Amino acid sequence: MDQPRQTDRTAKFWDGAHLDDWHADSLLAHPLIQGYMSLRAFGANASHLDLAIREIARRSRPGARILSVGCGAAVKERAICAALPDREIVGIDIAAEALARTRIEAERDGLHNLELRRGDFNDLDLKPDSFDIILGLGAIHHIEQLEAFWRQCRLALRPGGAILAQEYVGPNRFQWTDAQVEHGNRALRTLVPSAHQVHHRSIASVPLETIIEIDPSEAVRAADIIPTCRAAGLEIETYQGCGCGLLQPVLINQAHTFDPRNWDHNHVLFSLFAEEDRLIRAGELGDTYCMFIAV
Repeated sequence: MDQPRQTDRTAKFWDGAHLDDWHADSLLAHPLIQGYMSLRAFGANASHLDLAIREIARRSRPGARILSVGCGAAVKERAICAALPDREIVGIDIAAEALARTRIEAERDGLHNLELRRGDFNDLDLKPDSFDIILGLGAIHHIEQLEAFWRQCRLALRPGGAILAQEYVGPNRFQWTDAQVEHGNRALRTLVPSAHQVHHRSIASVPLETIIEIDPSEAVRAADIIPTCRAAGLEIETYQGCGCGLLQPVLINQAHTFDPRNWDHNHVLFSLFAEEDRLIRAGELGDTYCMFIAV
């Protein structure tokens, strides 16, 4: 199997460049939550980006061209380039200034297999048979024109190509379901000490005006990602659920209060993991995050 190679320049990116690095207010950044999601999806405690790199390596060969949509400052794409220097990565994003800065940084770091293009992933114009893999690493849930996006993916993928996605697929614009509100409120009452309830003590959907003000594209049609992918004629070859149907409404903006070095804190998280798993098994809740491969 073609595995990622650890090189000197890979090491520059390995610490501090992952999609799911630890910082204050990100649910996905907490190491125990990241581990729980990875274990649910793959039975292995691994960085989500590392899992993507391994799948890219398994599914492609040297010289392959890989497209990543919504790359932003291309932190993840630069890590992929460093891990797989014999693949060409093309990143597309609408933010011209961020792309310009990243080009300078990539050149400085000797990443010559990264090409950055300015483009709107709601209005792609890809050439037929131009890519071996298309990546959506937390970007597809920002796409409103999903039907057009999937058509462009089908057009651009070479024979045997695949779409690899790690995505939020929960309720559009974080408008929690009745079941999430009910079970989340019960979890806050019975499982989560008040010291961790620094942002909210009950479950309420994020106000639409707040979401739109922060980012008009945030989770705009997240719940439609899988259905529109299938409707476009793509086959979901692999679907791995990461859960978080309970964790996200309970812990959004307060996951940072759980210190992974504090085993009292960890015990609370383990209790939430167990309760979410029970609810998923009972069919009460589904995944808000998943990893899937479409062909």
